[in-house]
Amino acid sequence: MPTQLASARELAPPRTGSRRLSTPRLYWLVAAGLVVLALATGVAALADVRERSALLTDVSEVKAPISVDAQTLYRSLADADATAATAFLSTGGESSDLRTRYLDDIAQASSALTIALRDADDDETARLRVVAEQLPVYTGLIETARSNQRHGVPLGGAYLREASGLMQQTILPAAAGVFDSTHRRLVGEQAAADGFPWPAAFFGVLLAGALLAAQVLVARRSRRTFNLGLVGASGIAVLALLWSFVALGASTGRLETGPGSPAEQVSVLANSGRAALQARANESLTLVARGGGATFETQFVGRMDELIGVDGTSGLLGKALAQAEDDDRAFIEQARAEANQWRTLHLQVRAADDGGDWNKAVELATASGDQALPAVFARLDKALTNALSAGNQQVDRQADGAEGALTGLAAGFVLLTIGLVAAVGLGFRPRIGEYR
Repeated sequence: MPTQLASARELAPPRTGSRRLSTPRLYWLVAAGLVVLALATGVAALADVRERSALLTDVSEVKAPISVDAQTLYRSLADADATAATAFLSTGGESSDLRTRYLDDIAQASSALTIALRDADDDETARLRVVAEQLPVYTGLIETARSNQRHGVPLGGAYLREASGLMQQTILPAAAGVFDSTHRRLVGEQAAADGFPWPAAFFGVLLAGALLAAQVLVARRSRRTFNLGLVGASGIAVLALLWSFVALGASTGRLETGPGSPAEQVSVLANSGRAALQARANESLTLVARGGGATFETQFVGRMDELIGVDGTSGLLGKALAQAEDDDRAFIEQARAEANQWRTLHLQVRAADDGGDWNKAVELATASGDQALPAVFARLDKALTNALSAGNQQVDRQADGAEGALTGLAAGFVLLTIGLVAAVGLGFRPRIGEYR
């Protein structure tokens, strides 16, 4: 009977789960898993670096210039409107300097419009078409106003106000929308290039854990404390991790985003220039209206409050000064000082006009001399232009610096991944060979 029982056990099927992987097969599976993880980590890291580099290149070579073109478009249009209104006040005939400045502004705006249309998205294209369609209407109204003024026809002022209304209510809002849109695209790409590399970090942590577990497994099965191949693979993984940490940290550190960043400073300074130019146009239109310009005066006060605040120290320039770097503070401080001086001179103009002396008011608004209102506004405008130019240059330097920190990282990841895979193979090959 014992013979019959032994035969029954021999004939019984093997129980599920009772089979164990042989050590060589287990080594093969672990080595294959490490290779797959190493390749996944390398591909994820390489894709992240290439995407960051592409974004930073796009910021410095495409998005930043587009944003500058949008600034040029808006500024040229606003300056043309302010210059046309100021030129209308000239009592001794039209100033050739103001006429040249107006024509230059229109030419620059037309050029910037053409450039902006090449790289605009659908929404920006719609806004730029508004500018393109309405700008000839505006210039036509300005020429009609000039013609009437030269012939002493009172309707000249009405045409000028209609032109300025078209500029401030239709053309400039469309141009401002283009600048806001291009600026949002610039900031969005900066934020994307400044993000955390989640896929690469996930696979990197998984690979590090897998390498540690593989070394424990091999040590227990082979009774050798260290496996040189796996130690080498771990060293390569640590080197890749440290290089990534340093390079990405440097890139992120050079690319400031969010509140107080150079990109935000550019937006604040661009809006400061917009407020100053529109205030200048409103100041002139108040006088052109000859007693009927209360609305323009209200708009002037609103623009000046937006620029320097009611107290003369806050507003857009106060914000720009608070977040400016030391090298850029001088331009902004000068702009704020000139804006306050302008507000003081404007009060003198209003006192003369409100007192019934319109000629005296016009004389104050168009006087020559270093301390006269036109000279003060010119210095304010130049200081804002210089500050904005410095801000744009800082945005470019940041993008170039952040991209420079990633130099060699992509090629390094390729070489380190190849080295890591080779080290894993060298670590498992002799152990598997021991079972042949």
